[in-house]
Amino acid sequence: MKSMQFSVRCVREALRRDGRVFTVRGWDMVDAEVWVEGVGRCWREKWGEVVGNSELEVHVGESGFSSVEEWWKAIEGFCGGRRKWLYVVVRVGC
Repeated sequence: MKSMQFSVRCVREALRRDGRVFTVRGWDMVDAEVWVEGVGRCWREKWGEVVGNSELEVHVGESGFSSVEEWWKAIEGFCGGRRKWLYVVVRVGC
């Protein structure tokens, strides 16, 4: 099983607390079971490519961030100008 990192504390805490979190990554990954340190076994599912921050509005409540602007700033910090994909990560056994 591959691991998946959540270095932004509010995102990792949302996954731990709620059992589910939306995350944006700068690489295209397949759906898979993953290990998240401090959380355990999870299922990662790709929801599609993200072109702009307005697409994230509907998911911000399940991102761990308090606003789309805050979330997009973190995404840009990690992904920069690369393509971006939205995933939902669900703790297994929730």
